[in-house]
Amino acid sequence: MALPKIKQPIFELTIPSTKEVVRYRPYTVSEEKLVLIARESNEVKDIINVYKQIINNCVLDIKDVDKLAYFDLEYIFLMLRAKSVSNVLELTVEDDQDNQTYKIKLDLEKDISVSEPKVGSFIKLTDPISVVLKYPSYEVLSLIAESKVNSAETVLMTIRDSIDQIFDGETAYDVAEYSKIELDDWLMSLGTKDLAKMQEFFVGLPKITASISYKRRDGSIRELTLEGIQSFFG
Repeated sequence: MALPKIKQPIFELTIPSTKEVVRYRPYTVSEEKLVLIARESNEVKDIINVYKQIINNCVLDIKDVDKLAYFDLEYIFLMLRAKSVSNVLELTVEDDQDNQTYKIKLDLEKDISVSEPKVGSFIKLTDPISVVLKYPSYEVLSLIAESKVNSAETVLMTIRDSIDQIFDGETAYDVAEYSKIELDDWLMSLGTKDLAKMQEFFVGLPKITASISYKRRDGSIRELTLEGIQSFFG
């Protein structure tokens, strides 16, 4: 006779960038083991790949995990972790002023938030040209990191792979219909001020944040803001 299986509960969360509500189940012990193994490797790429695998397994309404904005992926995994392991995460923080370490507790369901973008995705360039940018995914960021190009080329690659549409007045051009070479040529034809306008979008991208406070040994209260998922598990 087969052993009985525990039926997993179903929860809902809202994807930060799209406000879409999706259903998900907690991850299992075997899936948690994948996370632990990946963290032991200390390779960011391995860790992110495991996050994507678990999200693909556990979230019922996401068709393509590779298209998730990087901060959406981080947020979803943290919510999965809250329901699968514990919503409370214990952290050790090293104070850069008194050089002491402090233990704090973070409630993933209450203390985690996603910052608002500082620049809208619709960027007006030289009249009548405009572009619509999309948030980069970890897939895009990892491909750029692996390319081992210089910083100027990295900027161009990030922008190129994040363009969703180009507008010439009322005429829209879907970049999916054009090659990377064609898009590179188009970017190189822009003025430096136009490129700078698009760069501002990436400087102000949303981030996973958590505001924390703790009491130091001298009795004073220190407040910090953690940014990015590696701040919680790094």
